Amino acid sequence: MPRKRQSTKSRIVKAAWNLFYKNGYDETTVEDIIAASKTSKGTFYHYFKSKEGLLNTLSYLFDEKYEELAAVIDPNLSAYDKLLFLNHELFYMIETSIDYTLIAYLYSAQLVTKDKRSLSDHKRFYFIWLTEIMQEGLNRGEFRDTSTAAELMKVYAMFERAVLYDWSLFKGKYSLSEYSSKLLPHLLDSFVIGL
Repeated sequence: MPRKRQSTKSRIVKAAWNLFYKNGYDETTVEDIIAASKTSKGTFYHYFKSKEGLLNTLSYLFDEKYEELAAVIDPNLSAYDKLLFLNHELFYMIETSIDYTLIAYLYSAQLVTKDKRSLSDHKRFYFIWLTEIMQEGLNRGEFRDTSTAAELMKVYAMFERAVLYDWSLFKGKYSLSEYSSKLLPHLLDSFVIGL
């Protein structure tokens, strides 16, 4: 039963974000989402209080992308190269399938919500897996042990949020993945020499 619920919720989330990307957040109605997800009004409201409740789910779409990448990433890559690869793949997915205004809505909602802030939820796959990669880099001596894996992860997550925020602020006028690919090595080099 829990698996079916998860797939129903996931179907609603995917339908909503596809519609947000195609039609815009403001032009997408709950009725549109219900029709696209082939669910009922009762089912929608079982999972979400409103359309705004879907904003927090964007970070979970990011986690789904990371779970897909976990299945295909070369385990022999260095921690440094894994982080470069993951960042590029996630940001390419974002720039090609998520409208920058949705990122802006997500950031705004995260600042004022009384609910759990999904972008800083350390139980997410994103935080767990990338912290493991940071620890792997420390264990192999790729990253200097002047910081813990958790501290490196905090800095890395701040970097990604900052780049996403800037991309949204400038209305997606440049390639998110290319820009991040130019900047991220500078951050990772600081992990190598020590923060």
